[in-house]
Amino acid sequence: MKTCQVSNWLRGSIAILGFVLFAAAPAQTVDDKPEVKSAVLDQISGIIAKRAYVPGVDFTKWPQFLAEAKPKIDAAKNDEEFVFAVNTALSKFGTTHLDLLSPRHDQMFMTGSLVGIGVTVQRADDGSLVVIRTVADAPAARGGIMPGDAITEVDGKKVNGTTAGIVGPEGTDVDITIKHRDGRLEHFILTRRSYSSIRPAELQWIDKDTAKIAIYTFDNTYSAENVNELMMQASKAKNLILDLRDNGGGAVVNMEHLLGMLIPAEKPIGVFVDRGLVSRYTTQTKEKFGDMVALAKWSDKKEMPHPNRFVPLYHGNIVVLLNGFSGSASEISAAALRDQVNATIVGTKSAGAVLVSVVVPATNGFGFQYPLEDFLTVKGVRLEGNGIVPDVVATEPKIRLPGEKDDAVDKAMTVFAKAANKDTKTIHG
Repeated sequence: MKTCQVSNWLRGSIAILGFVLFAAAPAQTVDDKPEVKSAVLDQISGIIAKRAYVPGVDFTKWPQFLAEAKPKIDAAKNDEEFVFAVNTALSKFGTTHLDLLSPRHDQMFMTGSLVGIGVTVQRADDGSLVVIRTVADAPAARGGIMPGDAITEVDGKKVNGTTAGIVGPEGTDVDITIKHRDGRLEHFILTRRSYSSIRPAELQWIDKDTAKIAIYTFDNTYSAENVNELMMQASKAKNLILDLRDNGGGAVVNMEHLLGMLIPAEKPIGVFVDRGLVSRYTTQTKEKFGDMVALAKWSDKKEMPHPNRFVPLYHGNIVVLLNGFSGSASEISAAALRDQVNATIVGTKSAGAVLVSVVVPATNGFGFQYPLEDFLTVKGVRLEGNGIVPDVVATEPKIRLPGEKDDAVDKAMTVFAKAANKDTKTIHG
């Protein structure tokens, strides 16, 4: 499947910073097995040499980067350390969507299922882990843990901003100490089990004229049927807030499905730039590749939205919410909506991780994500490494809990109010 998604290496970096930490069961495979490391490295080295492509990136440097990383790779004692060492070497290319996935993360990516207690957490200043979401019917939710609770101890040991001790094999117990928002401490003994990590898109009515649809991912857990239903409900709204915060991207076809309900069919989304397109451009124009605007205008391979025969095209006012963890397909969507239907972007600068990639097996349960194509907006703007600067800046809280004041939504409502005061029926034409 062709994907346009923030790489898991970037996701890993985000987790270290305290963004999203999933409690899932580890599946170690490289412990005391240098032959497994060698097999995985041989596999990804062949892929990099033959298939990876980003304009201007010299992938022939991989043997050098690999040799420099060899001491840390050899010293890695488990899957996580091995993946970290390899991805540190891969990061020297200075591009996204190029990373090794551990068997645990590859399984989550492919199946949307995890083993654990079912919480999404963010690290607080004191090192505790604040629960920002619980998965319905997973152990934490069934036990009574709520968003806003803070995990302070695991099996009697103080947590230090990581999920160490929370992860573990299915069927085993973990003793969690929770500090509730009112200051009360409570112990929970939870049994780790398999649960779905899928978070479906959600609709919220901000007022009678304004609908907010949150799309959390465009990956293989994206439900076109669900999004169709939400867009059908929102079609009567004068204003639509499309919340793509924390959405790291996913499959191109899912992105085009959503945009097919928001952008007229004759208006292109942008241009995907692969090896063949660059070769054709330089051959036919006799120009050296480098002028992005010229290439975008010249290309006859423009990506288009997919018209939806079930849901009418939305004609109301649109605001798109982004933050630093909005990547890839989310960034393309936001740029296309701003360029083609004059949507307003509210929030903080996006991730700047916009390449088309695929995820393939890398032996022994590992996965490997590598880039195939770059992307240019219809105006010839390269989003990779640059990101999208919002039209209206909104404060991004360190910890965003359900039901609390949301500055980005407030700023979006101000945008709609200004449009109404100008007696403008729509922000876009």
